Amino acid sequence: MRLMSLNCPNCYGQLKQVEEGKFYCESCGTSFLADYDKDDVEFQRIKTEGEIQRQQLNMQQMGMAASQKRQKEQNKIKTIVIIVVVAFFLLTTIPTVFISLRMQRIAAERSAKQAQEREAAREQERLQKEEQRKQEEQARKQEEEEKRQMLLASYKVTPDDILSDPFFLENAEKTIEGQIEDNTNLFYTNWEFGKPEYITSYILIAKDDNESVHNILASIYKVHWYKVYDDRTDHYIMYDGACLYNISKNTDGTIKADYAPHSLTYNSKIVANQFLSGYTDYDQLIRQEIYGNSEYDYTEFKMKETDGSVDTTEKTIADTD
Repeated sequence: MRLMSLNCPNCYGQLKQVEEGKFYCESCGTSFLADYDKDDVEFQRIKTEGEIQRQQLNMQQMGMAASQKRQKEQNKIKTIVIIVVVAFFLLTTIPTVFISLRMQRIAAERSAKQAQEREAAREQERLQKEEQRKQEEQARKQEEEEKRQMLLASYKVTPDDILSDPFFLENAEKTIEGQIEDNTNLFYTNWEFGKPEYITSYILIAKDDNESVHNILASIYKVHWYKVYDDRTDHYIMYDGACLYNISKNTDGTIKADYAPHSLTYNSKIVANQFLSGYTDYDQLIRQEIYGNSEYDYTEFKMKETDGSVDTTEKTIADTD
């Protein structure tokens, strides 16, 4: 390749290449074409191939850069997508988790509240039952106390209560006299029992309310026995009595009793091999059988008309001993 001057042949001004093989003088404005020889052609070819290779390399580099850029952009997009997905997941999941946790907490609180309400209801029911039981127990005790007071009142029997009930007086007299007759137990055919002679009665009211069921009506009689001989009859006098327990009043004021008589005394004396029930001394009977019951308050009264005196002049037991 030949070296050519890059100065203008006309004015020697500096030439400037405007395109491939064309030059332009900046001083005089003359244009020139390059005169290529064989070597220049070969150089140009080599240059062209180099340019092509350089361009291809540039293109490859640009392609790689573009590919890298696209890869970066794709990676960026992927990152953005991942971020968006994660953000969407977080935005959708976290609130859901929070909502779920809140709902669970609300459900737990509601369940605990319901459990507390149930426990409170059970406690309230227990308290109501306990209060009802107490009220029922109080009502029962009050009813028992009322019954007790009524029962106690029913045992506050007075002589007037007894005297105002003729049915009771008649039956009490019969049962008491029957018990006195049962006390005779005569063993010998020559002994006779005379009709008991009524003297007086006592109503004994228990001092202790718990013993009120033992209220006693006691009647005392003069009892006559006769031992008959061929030429005479001996007359014996004893003082005996019988009683009725658990004397009380009915709601209508009448007297209540079971009319099951009991012996007032188990005292006896043997006369001519015969047991005679009772006391030979009237005052002794009263002291032991009436005054001796210190747990009772006693009141003497007459169940039927008498002359008001106790005649003890007919005693013959001492004379026959």
